[in-house]
Amino acid sequence: MEENQETQNSEIKNRKPMNPILLGGIAIVVLLVVGGFLFSQRRNQPVSDVMPATDENVQGVETEVDNAIVKDALPTVETEQVINIEAGSFYYSQKEIRVKKGQTVKIVLTAKDMMHDFNIDELEVDGPIIKAGESTTIEFVADRVGEFEYYCSVGQHRANGQVGKLIIEE
Repeated sequence: MEENQETQNSEIKNRKPMNPILLGGIAIVVLLVVGGFLFSQRRNQPVSDVMPATDENVQGVETEVDNAIVKDALPTVETEQVINIEAGSFYYSQKEIRVKKGQTVKIVLTAKDMMHDFNIDELEVDGPIIKAGESTTIEFVADRVGEFEYYCSVGQHRANGQVGKLIIEE
């Protein structure tokens, strides 16, 4: 029995401690795996779970910093802009459209007479040709600031003045 105990004691004394670099590496890998899992769970979470919706219109954000309230003005930009345009003999009912950068723009085009379409070359907007009495919706994202001409590409409509200006503001 004494011999057995001495063998166990010598085995314990002869064990080498684990390399601290190896232990540190294992800890880092475990942290990265857990952190990646938590991050992916947060990214897949719906926005409504992250920030609860309120019935109030938010004009700014109040933050308490060392018992002082700081009010940061936040612009309230709607994410979608719907614009109704009537197209007729060499005209659009709106000669100028203003939107904010980043907005989704939905042009609801209705042809009063003849055939018409809606195009903006610089933004790669190419609407379908519609006949008198028909309507179509052309959707695009206002992804850069500037002034862009929109026009009807049917026949000589553009040359006869069926144009307008889209202004995308910051």
